[in-house]
This record gives sequence, structure tokens and C-alpha cells, in this order.
Amino acid sequence: MDFGVLLSKKFVERFDSELSVVESGPGVQTTRIIIDVDNDQIIPEDILSNVQVAFFSNDIRYRRDIFLETLARAKNLKWLHFFAVGINPKNFPQLSNRDISITNSPGANAEPIALNVLAAILWLGRPFKYWRESQIERVWAPIHYDDAPPDIGGQTLLIIGLGEIGRRVARYAKSIGMHVIGIRRNVSDIPEGVDEIYDNSELDNLLHRAEWLVLSCPLNDETEGLISAERLSKLPKGSRIINVSRGPVINEESLTQKLISGHLGGAYLDVFKEEPLPPVSPLWTLPNVIVTPHNSAISDKYHERSAQRFFENLMRWRKSEPLHWVIQ
Repeated sequence: MDFGVLLSKKFVERFDSELSVVESGPGVQTTRIIIDVDNDQIIPEDILSNVQVAFFSNDIRYRRDIFLETLARAKNLKWLHFFAVGINPKNFPQLSNRDISITNSPGANAEPIALNVLAAILWLGRPFKYWRESQIERVWAPIHYDDAPPDIGGQTLLIIGLGEIGRRVARYAKSIGMHVIGIRRNVSDIPEGVDEIYDNSELDNLLHRAEWLVLSCPLNDETEGLISAERLSKLPKGSRIINVSRGPVINEESLTQKLISGHLGGAYLDVFKEEPLPPVSPLWTLPNVIVTPHNSAISDKYHERSAQRFFENLMRWRKSEPLHWVIQ
């Protein structure tokens, strides 16, 4: 017996040929049920009753309300795949108290985010800001050796969260000579680029060593508020923070105060407690802060990588095989 797969119109237009290959493989047959979220399409109940699978693709992230309302009416939905990685099912009340498998797309955004982290390390660790300001003012003002910044090589980088993103950050950091410490639940093996690895319970014992702190962990009950005011105070003076996780992982008010006071030497922040970041936030104008609008994953290949994760799982679903990357 075939089943319906709910897909966005733009996704089908972009990946029709790849989807056809999956559909022609072994397993039960599938029927595409296509929704045009840009035109507020409402799918009738009798058609929605056939939907067992849905893909929350990247192209509908800004019209998620239409898509999620449609899912709420899909009473026979059994599996939902997300294009993204940092997904917390608690944020989707339309899916609460339903027996639905939820999967995500780990690694789809790892490369561009890790490159942003590397770029931030170089921007904050080297005097590019000073040189850029001199360039704008057309002033030839070399930095004297008495004011030279310390080498980045040999500095200690602490990464909280060694998933696809954290592991790639570790490799890049190691390639420029940094000493990399990783924190994660599973310490049975040491990923490439990591010099030392510890479990979550050791965080407070490691913060004093972190000249750089990278947050690449998921947001959940354990990590919400993880970097508190007290823990920020344990970081060495002048250390830098990079957050590509989620805003609520860190106490944003305390972070801001530590940056203003000079206890922290700088920060690269792609995520915030409130998004969009309010115009009144002092983080916009602090000279030692780089702000990006939750956009570090941007890449022309992101669609393809997340689609590939969905196709792989769709093939498994059609053959009644266990799904990969299950988060619920």
C-alpha cells in the first residue's frame, strides 16, 4: 500500500530528478503531496489523510506557520524530517503528544559554520579590525612590535559539543596550531584534531584554560543556561567566545557585561536569546563583537546536503528499515 509524502513545491521543483530515483527504488510506493506555502495553500482533509511522511525543507523555514498548521491536520503522520540539525521538538507544539518519529540532517551545515568559526578566530585573534579601520580612514599606521598580538598557534580552544560541527572546528583549529580540548558525553574515542577530551562533568575544571570557548552543542534541558554568569567569570581575562549553538545556551546579559568590562576579549555570535536581535541590544555596537543574523550555515550546497539526508532516510522508510538521525 502506498503512502503520501508531504513536500514543498520549491523542493520538488529543485530535486524532482533525485526524488524520482528514490521513488523508483525497492519498497512501498509513495505519492507526492505538494504544498505551495508561498501562496498559503490549504490541502483538503481527504488528501492530508494519506500523508505519513513529511519533509520540512529549508525553503519553507520562513513560512513555517503554514507548513506546521498543515502537519497538525495530517492525522496519520508518522515521520517528519527536518533540513536542519539544531531541532528541539519542544519548540513545535503542533507535534506535541503525537507518536511521530522526528529526524534531522546532521552535517548538512557543518562546513560553512566551521569556516565561520575559523574566520572569527582569525578576525578576533589577528588585528584585522584595526587594519580595516585604518584602510577606511586611508591612514598608513603599521602596528609596532611592542603592541604585537600573541600568536594564535599554541592557544587553547575549548569546544563544547563535538558533533559534526564541533569535530570540523577541531580539525580547522588544529590546522592553525591551536591546542584543542573537547567536551561531550561520549569520551570513548578522540576525534581528529582534538588533543584532550572530557565528559560534561569536567566543564568547570576546564574553563580557566579556555583562551577560546566555542559553543556547538544542541539546545536541550542540559545545555539551556549552561554558560552562566559564574562560568563566564571562570574564563581567563581576555578570552573569546564563539557561539554557533543557540542563544539560550549562554547568559546573554552576563556575556554582554563581561564584554563591556573587558573581562572577555571578544565574541563571535551567530545566535541570540531573542531573534532577530533587538536594535537596542548593545551587542550590535560593541567593538569587540561580531554579530551575524543566525546565518552562519549559509551555503549554496546546504539544500543539497540536507536533501541527501532526507533521501537516504526515505529509502530506508520505504524498505521498512530503521531511520537514521532520530531525535524523537
